[in-house]
Amino acid sequence: MPQHLTEAQKSWAIAKLEENRSLSEVAAELNVSKSCIFYVKKRWQEQQRLRRPLRQGVGKVSNENEDNALVEYIRQNPFATAVKAREQALFPGSLRVAQMRLKQSGLKNWAAARKVFLTAEHKHRRVQFANEFLIHGEEFWNNVVFSDEKTFQSCNSGRLRVYRPRNTRFEENYTLTSTSGRFSVNVWAWISVNGPGMCYQIDGRLTAEHYINILDNVMLPSVTEVFPDNFTFQHLLNPSLITAVKSLLFLPP
Repeated sequence: MPQHLTEAQKSWAIAKLEENRSLSEVAAELNVSKSCIFYVKKRWQEQQRLRRPLRQGVGKVSNENEDNALVEYIRQNPFATAVKAREQALFPGSLRVAQMRLKQSGLKNWAAARKVFLTAEHKHRRVQFANEFLIHGEEFWNNVVFSDEKTFQSCNSGRLRVYRPRNTRFEENYTLTSTSGRFSVNVWAWISVNGPGMCYQIDGRLTAEHYINILDNVMLPSVTEVFPDNFTFQHLLNPSLITAVKSLLFLPP
C-alpha cells in the first residue's frame, strides 16, 4: 500500500478532515494507512505545513583555524601520520575527518620516493656534460651505453609514506635519502637505446679495483654483444672513485 502522498493529496485529506470525515475514511479514499493520514493531520495542526521539514546536516566539527593548524602541522612534518597530526594539532574531528581536511587542502598520502640529493658540484658537472654533448645528434646517442649502481634495501617498518601535493614526488622535503634496512643488495647495470643490458650483483663495497673488474669482465663482454663495432661508454663517477681508478690505470689525475 503506498504511503507517500503528493501535496495535492495531502491538501485534499486536510480539507476532508476539516469536513469532519474520519481518518479511516480519508485513508481508504487515498489507499494509504490510517497512520499516514494521522501524521499529515498532526503536521498541519502543529506546524501549518504539508511537507516534511528538510533534514539538517551535521554541523562542521572544526573551524577554519583548527583546519589550518592541522594542515600546517603536516606541511611542517610531511612524514607524520594523520593520527599524529590530529593529536599534535588538537584537531577536534575524527581521524577520517582529519584525513578529509588534508585531502581538501591538496595534501595526499603517497609512498615516499628515495633519491640521493645533488650537490652543487653534481649539478655543475651535469650541466657541463649537457652543454658539451648538446651538439651530438641521434646517430651518436644510438651508440651510447649508460651505466650506474643501485642499492636495494628492505625496511623494518615497511615503506614510509608522506603527505605532499601532486607533482612534488622528488622534491627534497618529500623524499628519503637513506634507510636502515634488514638487508641490502648492490647491483651494477647498463642500458642503451636498445633497452636494458647486463645487471650484475656487487659483493661488498664498490671499490676502484672492483669497478675495473666489472668494466673488464662484465661491461665489455656484454656490451660488445650488442655493439660489436663501436660504442661510447658513459658514466659519471664520484670524484674519489675517479681518482682511485686513474691511479690504478696509471693515468694523470
